[in-house]
Amino acid sequence: MGWAALTGLLLAGMTAATPPSAIPVRGGNALTLPAHRHIVRVSRSEGSVLLAAVQQGGQDGHGLRLFRSDNGGSTWKQEGIIHDGSTYDRADLVVVGKDVALVYAVETPDSAGISGSTSRDVYFQWWRYSASKNHWLPDKAVRVFDSTSSSTAYYRAELARDSKGRLWVQAFFREKDASNTLVISVSSDGGSTFRTQSSLARDIPKRGGGRLISLGSRLMMLWSSHDGRDTTHYRIRDDSASVSSWSSTRTAFSDGIYHGAAMSAVADGKGGLHLVYKDNSERLLYRRFDGNAFGSAVKVLEDGDWATQPALVRAGSSLYLFYNQPRSDGTGYRLWVRALSSSGKPGAGKELASVSGFAGYPAAPDVLPSGVPLVCFFGIEPSSGSSYRLSFFSTSASSLKSQTVAAKQAPANEDQDGERFTATGGSGFEPPPDPGALASAMTSPSQQAMAAGCGGASAMLAVGVTFILMEWGRRRRTRVLPG
Repeated sequence: MGWAALTGLLLAGMTAATPPSAIPVRGGNALTLPAHRHIVRVSRSEGSVLLAAVQQGGQDGHGLRLFRSDNGGSTWKQEGIIHDGSTYDRADLVVVGKDVALVYAVETPDSAGISGSTSRDVYFQWWRYSASKNHWLPDKAVRVFDSTSSSTAYYRAELARDSKGRLWVQAFFREKDASNTLVISVSSDGGSTFRTQSSLARDIPKRGGGRLISLGSRLMMLWSSHDGRDTTHYRIRDDSASVSSWSSTRTAFSDGIYHGAAMSAVADGKGGLHLVYKDNSERLLYRRFDGNAFGSAVKVLEDGDWATQPALVRAGSSLYLFYNQPRSDGTGYRLWVRALSSSGKPGAGKELASVSGFAGYPAAPDVLPSGVPLVCFFGIEPSSGSSYRLSFFSTSASSLKSQTVAAKQAPANEDQDGERFTATGGSGFEPPPDPGALASAMTSPSQQAMAAGCGGASAMLAVGVTFILMEWGRRRRTRVLPG
């Protein structure tokens, strides 16, 4: 069966406001970590371009690659190879003018753990835009952190650029005794060389996760861990201070972040931070850092589960949240985008799709200009294994419905004494190979059931056999959520 026909069957079981284009992958967790910036928007005089770093997981022999869309996500094509040598590496992207800087390092399913290896290093790389070739071309990758022992490993690397133009790379380091250290390095020469600084945290008992982010004139490192009883911490520094100067470790809030990385953070453009995260009770919560401290938690979504993840977008000064929500019948997920008020209260929303099977791990640009479409990837995983893909959604803020959802400030004792447990989930499996090629569905709202290469009538008549079996396929696999 051809890829276009498979796409038609897939979309027949999905109600979507804007039918998704697709990038084939080997699992629905291709966009872990949730905390990473997997997709960015680059502005050019000849039109903006979306760039996405996708781990295809061995699909057609491909690993970590860069994809581009010149038409707002309607179609995608490969731009280049970041690292095909590993099916586990993930990248974190930062736009600098028309260029893109990125770092990549390993991320494994929690069931596999982070084992030691001399190959589990962290690399930095520039992708420079060539106007004459209309392409982003890679510079040579620079190794930032080097694991020199088969008992150690660097993992979950992230990148930030401060107001002085310095590039900062953060990662977690698995020590020989299996404890974890939060390491940091800085480049003052545009990424040609990096200098390792004093570690920001030590003796983290479980795998760590967090977000390194620029708040304008300051840099913040926010982190938690896989320990279901851990609190969330942060350290902060002024860009004007010496590179070795960081604040002491502070408690951000008493509840932890699920697996340390089930979160999405964006700078508010005023020296603060918007944060949506999943706590260890699997609820989605919002908090704002006002430049001095984190505020009280506001519930965004109560009925989450192991797979629920957030992708937060700031468009101008407005906030929008993409997320996946379990269906009430327990057979799949609903994909949503919803406006958030400046205090994090959920407002107008729009259901993008209702999927009978696994759908999750959203990834969206963290900041967009006002008035441009809101865009996001979700991982879609049919039980048959015939067409795992990243599905792309695009919608306008004006199309969000006026309906609201209940939200309230979480009581202080709930932050401290809420139910805590380490849940299982994720993609701790190796799905069968699937020959395929990039394809796209039609993107007109009036053609929402039309798949790539399929007529609208044919797609509407196609039965969702693939999706009917998706829940069975999802239940039969033991999952452990990577982050």
